[in-house]
Amino acid sequence: MLKDKVLILALLCGFLSPYYCSSQIWSTVGLGAKGNFTPMYVFHDKLYMGGMDSVGKRATHTACWDGKSWTVPDSNLQGNITTMAEFNGKLYAGTEIGVGAGKSYNLLCWNDTLWKYIGSTNGRINALYVMKGQLYIGGSFTRADTLTAKHIVRYSDTSGWSKVGRGLPDNVWALIVYREMLYAGGQFSSVERWTGKLWEDVTNTGQQYKSGWVKCFVNYFDELYACGEFNYLVKWDTHGWSPVGPFNGGAYAMAVYNTGLFVGGDFTSVPRIDNVFHITNYENSSRSWNCMGGVIYWAGDCKINTGTVSSIAVYKNELYVGGQFMIAGGKIASNIARWSLPMESK
Repeated sequence: MLKDKVLILALLCGFLSPYYCSSQIWSTVGLGAKGNFTPMYVFHDKLYMGGMDSVGKRATHTACWDGKSWTVPDSNLQGNITTMAEFNGKLYAGTEIGVGAGKSYNLLCWNDTLWKYIGSTNGRINALYVMKGQLYIGGSFTRADTLTAKHIVRYSDTSGWSKVGRGLPDNVWALIVYREMLYAGGQFSSVERWTGKLWEDVTNTGQQYKSGWVKCFVNYFDELYACGEFNYLVKWDTHGWSPVGPFNGGAYAMAVYNTGLFVGGDFTSVPRIDNVFHITNYENSSRSWNCMGGVIYWAGDCKINTGTVSSIAVYKNELYVGGQFMIAGGKIASNIARWSLPMESK
């Protein structure tokens, strides 16, 4: 009965999608993998996933995809992966293990064979980014091993942990290097920039983004874009912030693919287009928003407005989308799907 209802809903969305959307291709991502597929990161020509439950019949916290099949690189991995980044030829990951007050948070690295313990924090690790030979780590912590570090710290594999100025006012969710400076956003009402000596608030320069948490940054045509829980997309060009367009819900993931900026989250509408269903793309050249067919979630009833996209990655010239959904562009695809343009459009 459930499968029949999902199939009917998929067919319905397949009929609706051409009405709203340009030509495109959605497809499934292998068989037997279960989870929310967040985060995603490309490392050594494979797409690594966190937020995993199982691959086949094997329980796992992570898996990787090579374009054809799934494998499980979780030898001695403990805890759920919260974020990943490559640093000095190794894949680094923040993890959390346990429940409630008993949770522990670790930084690990993967060398294609084993996970190695690097250190612990007293709160969740949400973001990793490399700048000038050091790994910057942001999150909800105030300590890294024995070092006091207010929501951000840096790590070197030769000298260990070190502070990043005075730290940041609250939980960090997003980091990016833009024009040789580190930008940080999170559970605070500003965007902060690290000059190498101090943090400066760049929120009040030009138009401010609407109040809320920044969850993601991306560099698109040499402009810094930010999205989050403020139901808006904004961009920064070193002179100020300017609006790109409002959503009717939060946006949590972005990626640049081909010439477009792809955005995913809880929203269902963007400027001049309704029913985009949690994922859309923006073209800088035309200043236009486009529908992609959308992803929708089955939660025991036909609720096409529910669902979310929490991760987006580009791998082997295709766009991968992870989150909580059962249908992508009219095709049944449980929590992960890939999207590509027709060959003549690439």
